[in-house]
Amino acid sequence: METTLIQMKIKLEYISPPIWRRFLVDSSITLHKLHKVIQIVMGWTDSHLHSFEIMDASYCLPNPDEDFSDFEGEKRKNSKKVKLSQLSLQRKSKFHYTYDFGDNWEHIITVEDMVPASENTMVPICLEGQRACPPEDCGSVPGYEDILNAIRNPKKKDSQELLEWLGDYDPEKFDIEDINSDLRPKKIKRGRV
Repeated sequence: METTLIQMKIKLEYISPPIWRRFLVDSSITLHKLHKVIQIVMGWTDSHLHSFEIMDASYCLPNPDEDFSDFEGEKRKNSKKVKLSQLSLQRKSKFHYTYDFGDNWEHIITVEDMVPASENTMVPICLEGQRACPPEDCGSVPGYEDILNAIRNPKKKDSQELLEWLGDYDPEKFDIEDINSDLRPKKIKRGRV
């Protein structure tokens, strides 16, 4: 089966300046594996639930406490059973990814390009990006804004406790080498998976 490479850009919504990544995956991966790639490229810790909203369907892992037939009946599909190649993705297609239903981190994913794989292409791989994702469990966008204010005004009494909780967090940090080391990209051989 010939492999198609998909270049995607993911951007965290409602944050300015933007936090984003551009990365490359092959079309044979499942949405669940795409979730794992997103966790690494964005810097999340995979400690919370997630979902993809693509066209009029939702893709996530089924809750073991739910009847799976009801799960499928509600236009929710198991993300471990759907490959990117099975979706009607095209250049400029956009879809949503939500991580942590408490903090509700919403991301928009844009398909930037789709090309046949060439031999020895490394995937998955992060190509570029900007800024660190917010710390887990910080309280969504308002909590993240509090963090940025504390970093800008460290001498304020309210800031000191928050900065202690943050540790060495740097909102501007983006280390592509660390990300790609964690992704462990593999070479495509002869344009096939």
